[in-house]
Amino acid sequence: MSLFRFSKLPKTKPFNFTPRFYDPVKDELEERAKEREMRKQEDIEGTKMRIRAGFRSKYKADAAFAQKSKRQQNMRLLMIVGILLFGAYFVLTEFLPIWIQMIEKK
Repeated sequence: MSLFRFSKLPKTKPFNFTPRFYDPVKDELEERAKEREMRKQEDIEGTKMRIRAGFRSKYKADAAFAQKSKRQQNMRLLMIVGILLFGAYFVLTEFLPIWIQMIEKK
Protein backbone atom coordinates (compact mmCIF):
# COMPACT_ATOMS: atom_id res chain seq x y z
CA MET A 1 0.00 0.00 0.00
CA SER A 2 2.86 2.39 0.55
CA LEU A 3 3.81 2.14 -3.13
CA PHE A 4 0.52 3.51 -4.46
CA ARG A 5 -1.14 6.63 -3.02
CA PHE A 6 -4.18 8.45 -4.25
CA SER A 7 -3.15 11.77 -2.75
CA LYS A 8 0.23 13.33 -2.33
CA LEU A 9 1.05 14.61 1.16
CA PRO A 10 2.93 17.88 1.42
CA LYS A 11 6.44 17.77 2.80
CA THR A 12 7.21 19.65 5.97
CA LYS A 13 9.08 22.89 5.69
CA PRO A 14 12.28 23.25 7.69
CA PHE A 15 12.39 25.74 10.53
CA ASN A 16 14.91 28.46 9.76
CA PHE A 17 15.29 30.82 12.68
CA THR A 18 18.33 33.01 12.99
CA PRO A 19 18.43 34.66 16.43
CA ARG A 20 19.20 38.36 16.57
CA PHE A 21 21.45 39.99 19.11
CA TYR A 22 20.08 43.05 20.87
CA ASP A 23 22.57 45.50 22.32
CA PRO A 24 20.82 48.13 24.46
CA VAL A 25 23.99 50.24 24.76
CA LYS A 26 24.37 50.42 20.99
CA ASP A 27 20.67 51.21 20.61
CA GLU A 28 20.93 54.07 23.12
CA LEU A 29 24.06 55.40 21.40
CA GLU A 30 22.30 55.41 18.04
CA GLU A 31 19.28 57.17 19.56
CA ARG A 32 21.47 59.89 21.06
CA ALA A 33 23.30 60.35 17.74
CA LYS A 34 19.95 60.68 15.97
CA GLU A 35 18.79 63.28 18.51
CA ARG A 36 22.05 65.19 18.11
CA GLU A 37 21.54 65.32 14.35
CA MET A 38 17.95 66.48 14.84
CA ARG A 39 19.11 69.28 17.17
CA LYS A 40 21.55 70.55 14.53
CA GLN A 41 18.74 71.11 12.06
CA GLU A 42 17.31 74.59 11.76
CA ASP A 43 13.65 73.63 11.32
CA ILE A 44 10.90 73.46 13.93
CA GLU A 45 11.61 69.83 14.90
CA GLY A 46 15.27 70.67 15.55
CA THR A 47 14.24 73.56 17.76
CA LYS A 48 11.86 71.35 19.73
CA MET A 49 14.62 68.78 20.24
CA ARG A 50 17.05 71.46 21.48
CA ILE A 51 14.53 72.79 23.98
CA ARG A 52 13.63 69.30 25.19
CA ALA A 53 17.29 68.35 25.61
CA GLY A 54 17.94 71.56 27.53
CA PHE A 55 15.20 70.78 30.03
CA ARG A 56 16.45 67.23 30.51
CA SER A 57 20.08 68.20 30.99
CA LYS A 58 19.24 71.01 33.45
CA TYR A 59 17.19 68.70 35.66
CA LYS A 60 19.85 65.97 35.58
CA ALA A 61 22.75 68.35 36.14
CA ASP A 62 21.19 70.30 39.00
CA ALA A 63 21.30 67.75 41.82
CA ALA A 64 20.57 70.38 44.46
CA PHE A 65 17.32 71.29 42.71
CA ALA A 66 16.26 67.64 42.54
CA GLN A 67 17.11 67.12 46.21
CA LYS A 68 15.21 70.26 47.23
CA SER A 69 12.21 69.15 45.20
CA LYS A 70 12.18 65.72 46.85
CA ARG A 71 12.47 67.29 50.29
CA GLN A 72 9.49 69.54 49.58
CA GLN A 73 7.45 66.58 48.37
CA ASN A 74 8.28 64.61 51.52
CA MET A 75 7.39 67.52 53.80
CA ARG A 76 4.08 68.01 51.98
CA LEU A 77 3.31 64.31 52.38
CA LEU A 78 4.12 64.41 56.10
CA MET A 79 1.86 67.44 56.56
CA ILE A 80 -1.02 65.71 54.79
CA VAL A 81 -0.59 62.54 56.88
CA GLY A 82 -0.44 64.64 60.06
CA ILE A 83 -3.61 66.54 59.18
CA LEU A 84 -5.44 63.29 58.39
CA LEU A 85 -4.30 61.70 61.66
CA PHE A 86 -5.39 64.79 63.64
CA GLY A 87 -8.76 64.75 61.86
CA ALA A 88 -9.26 61.07 62.60
CA TYR A 89 -8.34 61.60 66.26
CA PHE A 90 -10.78 64.52 66.52
CA VAL A 91 -13.62 62.55 64.92
CA LEU A 92 -13.01 59.52 67.14
CA THR A 93 -12.78 61.49 70.39
CA GLU A 94 -15.80 63.70 69.70
CA PHE A 95 -18.22 61.39 67.91
CA LEU A 96 -17.32 57.85 69.03
CA PRO A 97 -19.06 58.12 72.42
CA ILE A 98 -22.18 59.49 70.71
CA TRP A 99 -22.17 56.62 68.19
CA ILE A 100 -21.69 54.05 70.96
CA GLN A 101 -24.68 55.47 72.89
CA MET A 102 -26.82 55.37 69.75
CA ILE A 103 -25.90 51.74 69.13
CA GLU A 104 -26.59 50.71 72.74
CA LYS A 105 -30.05 52.33 72.73
CA LYS A 106 -31.17 50.29 69.75
